[in-house]
Amino acid sequence: MKWKKSVALMALVSTLMLVTVAMVQAKKPIRFEVEGWKEPFGWGATITSEPFSGMTMYWYQPIIEYKKGNVYFFENWEIKDGDTVILSGYDEGVTRIKNGKFIGNGKVTDAIPEYMHLIGLKEHCEGTVYYNDSPDPMDWTFTGTIQIN
Repeated sequence: MKWKKSVALMALVSTLMLVTVAMVQAKKPIRFEVEGWKEPFGWGATITSEPFSGMTMYWYQPIIEYKKGNVYFFENWEIKDGDTVILSGYDEGVTRIKNGKFIGNGKVTDAIPEYMHLIGLKEHCEGTVYYNDSPDPMDWTFTGTIQIN
């Protein structure tokens, strides 16, 4: 009977260790790279690094305000795999027209079951806008990094 209690205790300890490891991994920041372009509805980007490599990120309904050489924005975003929305949220920030640098902060608001642990976490974006030689002032691309933690 004593050995059964020992086996049960070892199984419980092993299970707790696995749950603890999974919880620690879930709290690791997720960081990925994007390469983007202007869209009629906002912005679009291809995700070029794990864990979402090959998926698309979109920023919708941007609210933009120009002030003293800066563009201030508020937008909703989502990460899609085909037609399936994997994650979504919002961010707000600023792009400096002089050097093209942008930075923003927001939150994850929705996710598929696999990424539910990210809901409520902070989202941070930063990168650079590249203005193309074109008469259209909205003709540009960008590269950036997104982090969720």
